[in-house]
Amino acid sequence: MSQQTLFAQQNPPIRSKEYWRLAAKNFSDVRMLVFASLIIALRVAVKMLKIPLAAGLSLSFDCYVNSVGSMIYGPLVSLAVGAVSDTLGCILFPSGAYFFPFIFVEMSSSFIFALFLWKRDLSVLRVLASKFTVNFICNIVLTSIFMKWMYYVMYGLEDAQAYALINLTRIGKNLVLFPLESVLITLILAALTPAFRSLKLLPKTQEKMKIEPKHVALIMVLTLLSVALILFYVFFFKDFLSAHNIKIG
Repeated sequence: MSQQTLFAQQNPPIRSKEYWRLAAKNFSDVRMLVFASLIIALRVAVKMLKIPLAAGLSLSFDCYVNSVGSMIYGPLVSLAVGAVSDTLGCILFPSGAYFFPFIFVEMSSSFIFALFLWKRDLSVLRVLASKFTVNFICNIVLTSIFMKWMYYVMYGLEDAQAYALINLTRIGKNLVLFPLESVLITLILAALTPAFRSLKLLPKTQEKMKIEPKHVALIMVLTLLSVALILFYVFFFKDFLSAHNIKIG
């Protein structure tokens, strides 16, 4: 029996009850809880660390820590880690008014990463898909909905109506950063997977991510695209988005 076949047999599909039983079992695994505590500490620590790329555009580090942790301890522990890290981050590093529903953005991003990466065969395309899904669902859809809700609760109906539910600036920023963030997540997970296997945080039957020549070419293209998009954003896109933002809802 091949190693890949054995790994598939030991790791049930997401729709099965066994998958969720194994996910819940991690709450009683001391090693997983210790690792989750470390990830919480790292996520809180990096919340205020950002690399400015342009006016209003910066590269944060939380998604890299988040993806690594979610890959190790699964979707249910990820929900708890997202909730705790968001709460501690707001307490230790408050920025603006606190609005509780934003906790679900942090929880859902952790949950989505786990669904893509925990007990799955890692591949470059799977990692890219996980980051794209997080950007779309969490950074664009949920954040926009909760921002409009926050404006209504804290500032009233008039300000809520003035806030654009479909916010082209937010969409544009996520599209600009996606290639760079995807490349960094791919390289980080590929580099750390062997170490986690040796520490028995990942199954020994799980193969390390294979980066073939076609993937190297894809990473290079994404890197060049990221540089081009950032420059495009700085010199044109930012002002265009501000001037042509769509107001719906």
